Amino acid sequence: MATSLIASLVSRLLQIPERLQATVTAYLLALMLDGPKKTLSHAAMISGLHKSQFSRLLSNHADLASISLKALAVEAGRMAGIDRKAFFSGSTWSIAIIVDATLHPRSSLHVANSQRFNHGQGFVVGHQWTNIVIFINGQLIPLSPIPFWSKNECRRRNVEYKTEHVRLAEYLEDLQLAQYVGFYAANEVVVLTDAGYDSKMLQRLVLAKGWDFVSALKSSRSVQTSNESLKSPKTWRRVNVLFRAVKKQAPWTTVRVETDQGKKRKSFRTRKLTGRIKGIHHDVAIVCSEKSTGKGRRYFACSNTNVSVGVITRAYRIRWRIELFHRAAKSQLGMLDAGVSDFEALTAHIHWVYCAYILLHKVEIPNAAALLERQRYLQKMVEHAPIIAKIEQIVAARTQFGGLPRQGRLARAAIQIGMAS
Repeated sequence: MATSLIASLVSRLLQIPERLQATVTAYLLALMLDGPKKTLSHAAMISGLHKSQFSRLLSNHADLASISLKALAVEAGRMAGIDRKAFFSGSTWSIAIIVDATLHPRSSLHVANSQRFNHGQGFVVGHQWTNIVIFINGQLIPLSPIPFWSKNECRRRNVEYKTEHVRLAEYLEDLQLAQYVGFYAANEVVVLTDAGYDSKMLQRLVLAKGWDFVSALKSSRSVQTSNESLKSPKTWRRVNVLFRAVKKQAPWTTVRVETDQGKKRKSFRTRKLTGRIKGIHHDVAIVCSEKSTGKGRRYFACSNTNVSVGVITRAYRIRWRIELFHRAAKSQLGMLDAGVSDFEALTAHIHWVYCAYILLHKVEIPNAAALLERQRYLQKMVEHAPIIAKIEQIVAARTQFGGLPRQGRLARAAIQIGMAS
């Protein structure tokens, strides 16, 4: 039943060649189940297909995975965006584009395209994926990620080496958002980034497209107040120094923000100034925020100076959704489990993982919202499939010659299967 359910979704939403439909369906189902590591061997055990079929799917059809992810993202975005509403009263934002990177550890530098990344708590050997997701009407929709290419990989591909920020800027420049959400007004869109993407190149690009941004600032980012930009435009101060110098101009206010579950409210002390950040010729709201305990001070910039500090703080809290997506992809959908050495095959695997994430939210399950609940529902369907098949045979035997003895034999077989499971 689980296989037929996923097969119907695949045939309805994706354009998969007939010769690959069984393999794609089996691989997606293996990723979507609640179980052990989502390796190629696990997919073969679940489906009864040979492991080599999944290996060939990843190695030879990477473009199919990319096309499938885009098709699913377009369909999910269009459906979610039909009756979209603003996230908060006092703002026009109803579409959030969230950007963040995640690391994919590998065991050796000898794996194709592996690199040493500084994770803040030491170096990590592996790959980096820059993820761009759309958040609309409470639904998170992953788009195709940007793989980081090392200098050696760029030489192998005979392409110019570009930094992560440059490749992200090109990605956002080419992004046709209307394909995913339908018609939209530019003031509906807000781009949410952490301090790792505090870049004037990216911020200028967002403003050029007519969108807004809420970005965490590095404490060393140079800023100035609106008065300073008029009287002494060449005077710049670090953002942490600025807020220490203008205590009277920007008093503390308290903002209470609901958690994702909506059961608890966290309190933050915030201060807000209107000014400019260096390299951006546009007035922005500059916010200093810290926990009510006085710890964890952070700085933000918002390109829309008309929204309240509460809206800015709550909007940035939406960025946490991409962290939850990373955790689900790694721990529940097998993002880290494919033991392939070829980087093209690994890229295809990542795309199929994101496809599985979208498809899991398409499965209609009563009273189930969490991703894990949906996985467990599919897992039970797989475990009960032999019993259901026996029951269908028992019902069919009623109208057959010698049906009563045959029904008895089938019923005993179904009971044995149930006891074994």
